[in-house]
Formats: sequence, C-alpha cells, structure tokens
Amino acid sequence: MVRETDLDVGRPRAVATDGDSMGMGRRRRVARRVLESLLVALILGTLGLAGLAHVAPALAHPAFIIQSGSMSPTIPVGAAVLLDSVAPGTVQAGDVVTMRLDNGAVFSHRVTRVVSLVGVPYIETKGDANPAVDPALTPADHVVGRVAIILPLVGFLMAGLAMPAGLATLLLATFTLFAALWLLDEDGATAHDRMPVAAAAPHGSRARLPRWAR
Repeated sequence: MVRETDLDVGRPRAVATDGDSMGMGRRRRVARRVLESLLVALILGTLGLAGLAHVAPALAHPAFIIQSGSMSPTIPVGAAVLLDSVAPGTVQAGDVVTMRLDNGAVFSHRVTRVVSLVGVPYIETKGDANPAVDPALTPADHVVGRVAIILPLVGFLMAGLAMPAGLATLLLATFTLFAALWLLDEDGATAHDRMPVAAAAPHGSRARLPRWAR
C-alpha cells in the first residue's frame, strides 16, 4: 500500500502563504482606489464642463473658448474664459474684454484706450501677442463682458464634449471604468476559492491529489 507520506517525498509544492494573500488583497485595494478616483474625476469633470456650458451663462457669467493665440501667454489657445457683466461706460484701459462684432465674430483682447466719438464710447484693443493694435475701434456696447476667470485647456474639453465623437469617448471611458471595477470585485470574491497549483511532478511518479479530490 502506498502511503500518503510516500507520495509527498521530493514533491515541491506551490503553497500560497498568508503573506501572498495579503499582498494580493492589498494590490486589489490599491487598484480599486485608483479606478474609483478616476471614475469620480471623470464624473465631476463632466458635470463641471456641463456647468460651464449651461449653468454659468444662466448666472450672467457666459463662457467662451479661445481659438487663437493673439492673447498668449495671458490666455493660451484652448482655454475657456468666464466673463463678468460690464456696462459699456465702465470699460477701462487694461481690461481684457470679449467682444461680438456686427458680423458675428467674437474675440477677446485687451483694451488699450477708450475714446468718445460723437458722445458714443469706443474702445481700442490689442492682443497681447500682436505687434500692433486692432485696425478699427469697437463700440463699447459690443463688449459681451470682462474676462474674470481663465481656465487653460478647458476649452478643448468643452469643444470635444460638444461633438458626437467626444461624447462617445466619454461614455466609453465611463463604461470601461465601471467594467474594470466589476471585474476587480469578481476577482476578489472568488479569490478564496482558488486552490494553489502544485508543481509538476517528476516523470513516472504520481502527484498527490488535492484534499477535496480524495
């Protein structure tokens, strides 16, 4: 009769120690915290962008996306600017204002001079990166608002979210994070049912059966 002790002689076995289990559990917890942080950041970021696009204008703080480098480095390309309301008669030299011209063009430049023509206030403007002032004076009532807050790169995100491809990317990223969290939970729930794998036995010998298979 072959005894169990005879089968064990010279058989190296891979045994999961408590330290191994603790290490795996720690790695799963770290991975979960990272995934949760990314998901929270994604959700809060999306809500923030939606607030800039829809809530801020309702509170008299319209947001605009800077598409040119004429105000660099003060306002970089791709930044979003939040405006404060300003009366035409209160615009002063040094203010950075956003203007809407009669042809529909919108741009943000710095006021260099305020003049009055036939009792109507006009402003002279210049981009910080431009060598000369703008070629024409702009009526002060064309000012949409004074730049109050500059948010670098946020304009790129707002523009991307407004496009179908950007929205699809956002939904895909959200789904991927949720799926990763679910898979991580499933792995943790079944970890205690996993048995250690025995090392390969030498040729011609018999391996010891696991306790549950005897």
